[in-house]
Amino acid sequence: MTSDDITKPVYCDRCPTSRAAYLVKILNGELAFCNHHYRKHKEALDKLAYDVIELNRKEETPLIEKEEING
Repeated sequence: MTSDDITKPVYCDRCPTSRAAYLVKILNGELAFCNHHYRKHKEALDKLAYDVIELNRKEETPLIEKEEING
């Protein structure tokens, strides 16, 4: 994997003008879907996929209380 793999956008396999929101890992490889197509095919994908990664999701960072920092 290179930095280009991380920074270049991934597009939906069904409508290549839309950015992918989900990366679906199946035994034969990976499929990328926008929100619309992921929801449309979710039932079938749930039967095939061993992992689904939500792309561009921002993780919430827990806030650290002042007391925790100072001990």
